[in-house]
Amino acid sequence: MPSDPHGPWTGTPMGESAVDDLLDSKGWGVLSLAADDEPYSLPISFGYDGDAVYFGFLRTGEESRKSAFVTDGATARLLVTDVRARFDWRSVAVTGPLTAVDLPDDDWETLRSLLNANPWSSTQFANVDLVEGLRGWRLDPESVHGRAVRPDRG
Repeated sequence: MPSDPHGPWTGTPMGESAVDDLLDSKGWGVLSLAADDEPYSLPISFGYDGDAVYFGFLRTGEESRKSAFVTDGATARLLVTDVRARFDWRSVAVTGPLTAVDLPDDDWETLRSLLNANPWSSTQFANVDLVEGLRGWRLDPESVHGRAVRPDRG
């Protein structure tokens, strides 16, 4: 069987454990949203518990650009990449609806714990005084796709 001539550029599908490993270890990616056919993307730190992705925003007011895009039930896509070299990379795209996570919701402690454990997350979740100024979100995966090019590491 001939090899795929595009393999180094398009990669091969990642298995579930490889996808979980990247989401669990990377801790940051690009969150993409859309409203009224206008796209919006932003870099974001996140936590992953094996079932859902959690992240948070400081509440910056109704005039915040994020406020126009991040709404309960909105569909979002998180793209997480790990590029080590031209032909040594992995990427995962997680797509699904957003759900607000508020105090005293049980998911709030999950969100806080995951973000505090994330080395890319700021310390905002560790400060109890700031909790009221934060808005937590959960991305529930409806589709998860991962691709990778991993050279033989011998």
